[in-house]
Amino acid sequence: MVSPPPPPPTVEVRAANLFVGDRLNIDGQLIEAPWRWRGHRDGTANQLWLPLDLLVGRFGFRRSTQPNGQQLQWYGSKASLKSLPQITLQDEVALNVAEWLTTTGVKIKRKSKTLHVELPTPRLKGLRQGKGSNSNRLVLDLSGPALVQSLDNNLLLNLQATVKQRRQMKALGLMPKQQRNGLMLIGQAEAVSSLTLDKPWRIVLDGIGKHSNATNLRSPLLNPSIQALIQRGLIFDTKVVNVGVKPLQITRVGTNLSKQGLLLRPLPQISHQQGLRFLNQLAQPADALIAINGGFFNRVRQLPLGALRLDGTWLSGPILNRGAIGWGPTGHLSFGRLQLQQELQGSKGQRWNLDTLNSGYVQRGLSRYTRAWGPIYQALSGEEKAMMIINGRVVQSFQQVQLARGVPLSKDGDLVVARGGFPLPAATGETVSIRMKASHPLGELPQVLGGGPLLLQNGRVVLSGRQEGFSPSFLSLAAPRSVVGQGGGKLWLLTLKGARGSDPTLLETSLALQQLGIRDGLNLDGGSSTSLLVANQLVVTGRGTPPRIHNGLGLILRHHKGNPQRS
Repeated sequence: MVSPPPPPPTVEVRAANLFVGDRLNIDGQLIEAPWRWRGHRDGTANQLWLPLDLLVGRFGFRRSTQPNGQQLQWYGSKASLKSLPQITLQDEVALNVAEWLTTTGVKIKRKSKTLHVELPTPRLKGLRQGKGSNSNRLVLDLSGPALVQSLDNNLLLNLQATVKQRRQMKALGLMPKQQRNGLMLIGQAEAVSSLTLDKPWRIVLDGIGKHSNATNLRSPLLNPSIQALIQRGLIFDTKVVNVGVKPLQITRVGTNLSKQGLLLRPLPQISHQQGLRFLNQLAQPADALIAINGGFFNRVRQLPLGALRLDGTWLSGPILNRGAIGWGPTGHLSFGRLQLQQELQGSKGQRWNLDTLNSGYVQRGLSRYTRAWGPIYQALSGEEKAMMIINGRVVQSFQQVQLARGVPLSKDGDLVVARGGFPLPAATGETVSIRMKASHPLGELPQVLGGGPLLLQNGRVVLSGRQEGFSPSFLSLAAPRSVVGQGGGKLWLLTLKGARGSDPTLLETSLALQQLGIRDGLNLDGGSSTSLLVANQLVVTGRGTPPRIHNGLGLILRHHKGNPQRS
């Protein structure tokens, strides 16, 4: 009897391993940023999750607004943002870009907590300037793909250019400087926008003829307005404070508003609440001499997630009882946790709670939108109905299809949106009324900015993430911080980062503020959003890249021509 042949050898199946880290080495540039790698021990990655802001600022990914929503593009690969799976890494939106990078030739290696990213440096084959209406466009023809990195105020193109090519760039108003790791365009990070293309490999720079305020590389301390303020008592410095054994680098601006002749103003978007801007783009329309990034926002949808009130108008309402500041003409800040209690009342006495006002925070229930949201409301979820109220009467109702296309918001109207199968509370023609009250007196002040969590009140640490809807992981996170505070007779705008290693947690931030004599403090949006602008120069960034943010907080000279005289 012949024995059956032995079974084929078992194929060894290895489970994908998960690795996480907090540092990247991108073509020699070392930066602090979270990453998540899933794959096999032989070094092949099935998934590589990187923060969206990092992809835009350090790789050259381009996000743009199309009729069907936000789109992401990089060297011929395109996808709508809403179609891409997303996770959260240290409170930042992250995308899986393993395939995007490897198909472009990017080499990725893990070493402990550091992810090494390398792309062979291509040659610059030629330059082509646009003609006519496209004269501010410069096309760089390459021998291969190159990374496009924003480093503070500069743009680093990881490519090699000849002396002749650099002279051509200078003739176009650029300031090129060839370095070991690429071609640096001085002062162009915010002045130009970039687009990467393949077949053939190209980088397109738009806006090369525009004046860049970032090209003024003098220290902000040499600015005449800043010098005059310092002579009148303004504090602008950087110092290291030790919290336990951890050294923290703190950059701070301290001012007595009345003595220095300054106004404190929110720095919002103009005319609508969707969209992100660089901090200087928010500061310049308001003539803000000094500015810091403001409250939280949805990075993908580019919508506000917290309180923002300007001259008595709610541009965006508070959420989740989070910390906020409010102030009036004197500029003295009131700190507290804030909610808006909104109620819709029907003609027969029925009452319904309105959960949010002009907010990108989406949940089941009723939400309210006014003209301060923008000229149009478009659905933020997949199951919505809405009714328009004008002069206390429901004049029209809308279904999902209409809301997805967008409905106009009138100056005297309120749009009440029902989400998650929640029924509309009233029918067309019925009379209704809306009542609103702030849970804290600061919500009645003309200027309000939300952040969270609240750090200090009256010199005491009051950190309580649970009260403000923050997760335990968010509270324990070490990250760059932005803070607005009050103490010692001054208002303070501060940024905090690790001086030689790990960044501060929220508790460490609170303890550092106490050491500086600050009595009241509110955490603002941090991480990659952290940014401080002085005399139109970005002096601090969270991750080394100028971030796009939703709103900010600015200091404005009272006597400046065109300044609003209200605070």
